[in-house]
Amino acid sequence: MHKHCEPLPIALEPYIGESGIGFLLRLASTNGINMHKLRQLVGMTEIETFTAKYADDVFALAGLAGKDQFELLPQWTRGGGACCYGHRFRVRTMLRFRRPQFCPACIRETRRCAAHWDLSVSVVCLRHQCFLQDHCPTCRKQIRWNRPSVEWGHCKHLLAGGAFQGDVPKMLLSVQRITEDLMKKQPTDFSSVGLFCQSLSLDAWGSFLWALGVIESPYAVPTPAVITKAPSSSEARSIVLRAVTRLRSCFEKGGRFSDLAPEVAAAPLVGTILDPAGDLDRTVFLNWFGAIFGEREVAALVRRHRVLSQMSLF
Repeated sequence: MHKHCEPLPIALEPYIGESGIGFLLRLASTNGINMHKLRQLVGMTEIETFTAKYADDVFALAGLAGKDQFELLPQWTRGGGACCYGHRFRVRTMLRFRRPQFCPACIRETRRCAAHWDLSVSVVCLRHQCFLQDHCPTCRKQIRWNRPSVEWGHCKHLLAGGAFQGDVPKMLLSVQRITEDLMKKQPTDFSSVGLFCQSLSLDAWGSFLWALGVIESPYAVPTPAVITKAPSSSEARSIVLRAVTRLRSCFEKGGRFSDLAPEVAAAPLVGTILDPAGDLDRTVFLNWFGAIFGEREVAALVRRHRVLSQMSLF
């Protein structure tokens, strides 16, 4: 497909903390074109997602040729993972690049999309203390990136407005602060949710929340859709809320992690242990795995996976 290499008439730069694809939407609407046209200009097909593969071409259109904006768009990695915003994610479902969400009050005030909205475990706007949403407040249709502008939906309704009303539990606000601090690579206070660890990667934090919240009731099996695709905003909210509720209940009963075993999905924990994104992820998750499922399960895990048996873990 033919590529257009000349910069668009109006050059823009992404703001600090702005979503990569949100920036491209703002770039397109400012220049009077839509996202389909932007794809055509860089040689993409209509159904392709903007990824780091097209970063040089698409940011050249913005007048940013030669500037490193690589991390603003996702780069798919082997095994179904992705890198974006300076973080590595084991599974792409930790990113919401096909299911955007938003805070209407933020859009009204800034007319741009926040980068943390692209995270599946980001469920709250701290500024307005409201839940993030992925549907039009007027017609309830799921919003898309392929829309006229940041503030207008493809359904022709205004997305900008007042914050969605609803009581946001304080523990969810604490979880959201941790999520955003990790994304910004700032010092993080895990003690606000009763955890004590030096450091975790953003991917490990998301995996921990998924492990504690993806199972709806004790001994239940997670639905395949929750594992294979990014959740809706309401689904993500339920997962994170279940995780933080179970964590709080555990500490109220004396901090026995083993009580959580019937409600914890082992797969996200094991995945992080086998393929940690951060230096301390494996050690922290092995400790948590043992506290929840018992040291015999840890020993069995080590026996099953050579990569663990050949390393000094404790």
